[in-house]
Amino acid sequence: MKAFTLASSIVLATTTLLSLLTPSSAHMAISNPPAQAGPWTKNPSNAVHAWIGYQGKKFPCGGYKKGPVTTYSAGQIIPVRFWNFNIKNPKKFPPPSGLAQSRHGGGACEFSLSYDGGKTWKVIGQYTKTCPDIYYEWPVMIPKNVPSCTDSTKCLFAFSWTAYSTDQFYHHCANVIIRGSKTGKLPELEMTIVDVKQLHEKWDTHALGDKKKTKSSGPIASEKRMNTNGYYAYGGGAGKKGINLGLVVL
Repeated sequence: MKAFTLASSIVLATTTLLSLLTPSSAHMAISNPPAQAGPWTKNPSNAVHAWIGYQGKKFPCGGYKKGPVTTYSAGQIIPVRFWNFNIKNPKKFPPPSGLAQSRHGGGACEFSLSYDGGKTWKVIGQYTKTCPDIYYEWPVMIPKNVPSCTDSTKCLFAFSWTAYSTDQFYHHCANVIIRGSKTGKLPELEMTIVDVKQLHEKWDTHALGDKKKTKSSGPIASEKRMNTNGYYAYGGGAGKKGINLGLVVL
C-alpha cells in the first residue's frame, strides 16, 4: 500500500470551514457495481457514505459484511456510478436533477482491485479534479491481462477518494468475481492511502479538485481514455506511478 507524503506550500484556506464532523446525506458511495452496506444489500448501513474513521469505521472498505457479487471478465469496462441518500431509486440513472451532493470541491478518485480480501490493492483507474459526481458514469476497464479471482469473499473492487476541501479518506468496496487469464498479472500501481488514523496517518492530505460545490463537468476526456484503453494494465503506461493525483499536504 502506498502512502503519500508530498510536502507542499499550497494552503487551502477553506479546509477548516468546509470539513464536516458528521456525515452528510449527500456524501457518496458506489452503486455500480452494487457495493457493500448500501440500501440494496441485506446489511445496509446509514454510514456507508461516511469517511474512514467516522464512528470507528475501519479500513479497508469500512469493515462491512459481504455484499452483492458481480462477475466481470478481463477487458470489460465498468461504468462506475455514485450514489447518496438523496437518491431514492439507486437503480435509476441519471438521478433527478438538482439533488445535493457533498463533492467537497472534487478531488482524486482511484479504483482498485484486491484479490486477498483487502490486504493489498492494485489500481485500475484514476480520475482527478472533477471526481466524484452522482450525475456521471466513470468508466474503468478491468485490464485484459489480469488473472482470475473466483473467491468473492476475497475479490474486491474499491473506490477511494481524497477530497479538495476536507482531509477525509473515503473507501467503499464491492464483492466481485473476475474471469481473467491463467497467466495474468495484476497491475503494479498501488492504491494511494492517506488520512487514515487507523494506519497512524495524520489528517493533513488533500487533492486539488475543481472547487465546485455542486455538479462537476464530468470525467476529464484524457483520463477517460486512459481508464478504458489498458493504461493501468500490467505492462501499461501507468507502471508504478500512474497519473498526478494533485495531492498536497498541509
